[in-house]
Amino acid sequence: MKTVGKLAFLAISLATSGAALAAAPPARPNILVVLFDDVGFTDFGAYGSTSRTPNIDRLARRGAMLSRYYTSPFCGPSRAMLMTGMDNHQTGMGTLVETLKPELRSSPGYTMTWQRSQKTIGTLLSGAGYRTYVTGKWGIGETGANLPNAFGFDRSYVMDATGGSNYDRKPYLPGYDRVHWYEDGKPIELPADFYSSRSLVDKMIGYIDQGDAKRPFFAYLALQAVHIPVQAPKAYVDAYNGRFDAGWDRMRQQRHERAIALGLVPPGTRLPPAPAAHRAWDSLSAEEKAHAARKMQVNAGMMEAADAHIGRLLKHLEDTGQLDNTIVIVTSDNGPESAETEFAGLAGVAAGALNLVEGFDTSPGNLGQPNSLTAIGPEWASVSAAPFNLYKFYASEGGLRVPLVVAGPGIAARGILPAPVHVTDLVPTLLAAAGVDYDPASFYGRSVFPVLAGASATAYAPNEGFGFEVSGNAALFRGQWKITRNFPPRGDSQWRLFDISADPGETIDLSRQQPQLFKRMLADYEAYAKQVGVVELAPGDSAVKELTAKLMSKALHKYWPYLLGLGIGLIAMLYLLLRLARYSRQPRAA
Repeated sequence: MKTVGKLAFLAISLATSGAALAAAPPARPNILVVLFDDVGFTDFGAYGSTSRTPNIDRLARRGAMLSRYYTSPFCGPSRAMLMTGMDNHQTGMGTLVETLKPELRSSPGYTMTWQRSQKTIGTLLSGAGYRTYVTGKWGIGETGANLPNAFGFDRSYVMDATGGSNYDRKPYLPGYDRVHWYEDGKPIELPADFYSSRSLVDKMIGYIDQGDAKRPFFAYLALQAVHIPVQAPKAYVDAYNGRFDAGWDRMRQQRHERAIALGLVPPGTRLPPAPAAHRAWDSLSAEEKAHAARKMQVNAGMMEAADAHIGRLLKHLEDTGQLDNTIVIVTSDNGPESAETEFAGLAGVAAGALNLVEGFDTSPGNLGQPNSLTAIGPEWASVSAAPFNLYKFYASEGGLRVPLVVAGPGIAARGILPAPVHVTDLVPTLLAAAGVDYDPASFYGRSVFPVLAGASATAYAPNEGFGFEVSGNAALFRGQWKITRNFPPRGDSQWRLFDISADPGETIDLSRQQPQLFKRMLADYEAYAKQVGVVELAPGDSAVKELTAKLMSKALHKYWPYLLGLGIGLIAMLYLLLRLARYSRQPRAA
């Protein structure tokens, strides 16, 4: 579909090229990209959040806030697209390693490894004279196979995993032994006083200060905030006492109303109903409400802590005379995480045993602290994603549409920009901002620098668009229209059509009212899938199903000695009970 629009885009580019060049920065700018993990559309203060993010908000006031920025609903594919400007399938990252069916590895879109010839923004900018640095979560494909030092980054300090503790190398997924960290491609240990947001900013400041000041830098700060386990220093958590006591039902409605008031979505936007599996806040006991509110306090505290450390980095750049010539982008890799870490019934018993073995302290007083395992769960995730439907893993607006703030030289202070932007657009956009020549045909994305510079309203004509697909969850956008399909457990694998200019909450399926449009957009999706190399899932498959199977296999492999010991203990107990029962039935001597 994007191939069809090349001629239209060329016309737009020629028409706006003079204005875009006039708005371009006078010198090659530094570039700082800050990527949050699992932050929803209304999770920054400027977007209406309860969390305090004053540094991000200041950037928003002097630059632009995108209201239709789209990314993949899965972290690894998003990061691959952010680094390459190509669709995730085009670089072999069709899904996460954890959700990949083994037989798909033979397909080009699902190899989970990059060819050494793969170009990244690091490769392209370093070739143009930039210093290139990354600190934080990398998480692209097979662990250790695609590290940034091999793909254009001069210095790198990265966690190559989907997530991990913010205080040490402890994994959050059952069955895993440790989280892998690397510096410049070599395995490392973490310092004893490690806290992710602080330590990653410290390392980035060190890299920038140690580099050649005569050359501009590209810095990619990939925060762990606010991925599971959600963790923050206690002072940040306590600062939100009482702020979430109203509960998720009321606060979701408040986020919806605030998004409309801010102009992030149109006035008639309807809030979609919460999924049936979500609990009503009023169904919880007083103790359960307090515990649930505390978990969201940790999430807000982690956001504020991350913002404070971003502020330290920005202040350092200002003090060293570099901030005025630095383009800063702050965004998220996908929508908010809805997974749980606490369960009821037999699942709760199993989780309790697992926490005991792994040394997790999940007591209320330890939420967010070292050795904790805290997650906000689906109900709070729907607050973070409000006013949209669903969250991470799904191709709904709540999974795909996230905040993006951009400010710096060449960027017009334009407030909210409603132009559609795809995550793959960022690489060509930053190359254009840096004055680096590139072949537009080598990217799935396109430069939206004229939009950010105030020279154009949009980079996409009404008949143009773009697509997404990860593990069957898929979407295709064209102008005001969107078709989307979501797999279980929250979806039914059926395609639907929405007019997101009037209904960004995806509440009214128009596929029957607009059958010809629906048919054309399905054909556009098929063309996109063929272009990038999507392999469709078989009926009954889903990312959640594959992830569950893999985690169970890893858990059995790691915990079998405990299970064996438990089995032997149960057999011994049963044997003793039988002996006691037999003994009790024997006749007693008079």
